[in-house]
Amino acid sequence: MYVGEPEIQAKRKILAVLTDECRKSVDAIREFSRMLSDSRSADDSYMKIKGAAEDVKGYRRALTRSLAEMGSMIINKEDIMRAAYQIEDLMDLIEGTAFRLKQLTPDKYSKYGFSEPFSRLTDKLIEMIIKLNDMVKMLQINPEKAVDMLPAIEGIEKEIDDVYRQTLIDAFNNVNDAKLYILIKDILERIDEISDLVLSISDSIMIVSIGL
Repeated sequence: MYVGEPEIQAKRKILAVLTDECRKSVDAIREFSRMLSDSRSADDSYMKIKGAAEDVKGYRRALTRSLAEMGSMIINKEDIMRAAYQIEDLMDLIEGTAFRLKQLTPDKYSKYGFSEPFSRLTDKLIEMIIKLNDMVKMLQINPEKAVDMLPAIEGIEKEIDDVYRQTLIDAFNNVNDAKLYILIKDILERIDEISDLVLSISDSIMIVSIGL
């Protein structure tokens, strides 16, 4: 066994857990999008999102134990843990947004013309989280290349922000039902928070890549 091999194996194990966490976030956001396109399966999709969130909590606990066991073998474990906790927060945010979306059936918002912007926002979230997933996977292949993937994620976040702001204005101007407006506003704000958090996670992943 050559010098440094234990550390290499330890890093691979840790990065595999981060990859599993991100994969679950992709699954969750796809189920969230499915809730918009097929409201009849909303309950089923929501339960899948909840299950994925619980899986990520389990991954994070396993990661915490592994990092504790490895001690000083992993020098940037604080950065890795920060990213892992952020992904867990992302899953909780997706789950909470999905719960609210479950209360908002398409017939309530489609008459105001919000079907198209909601679809655009969720499509962009899927694209953004898939790119984050690719960025995490790149840590195992070529950490230096992971940094190059950040601008694309930043670009999608800006697109989401533009659509979010315009849709929020449209909701304020057109939705007369106060309860419906509050629910739509809450969902839109949470979608924007999801994109902001994904961008923050990508920054954390960049820091992790520098330490590998």
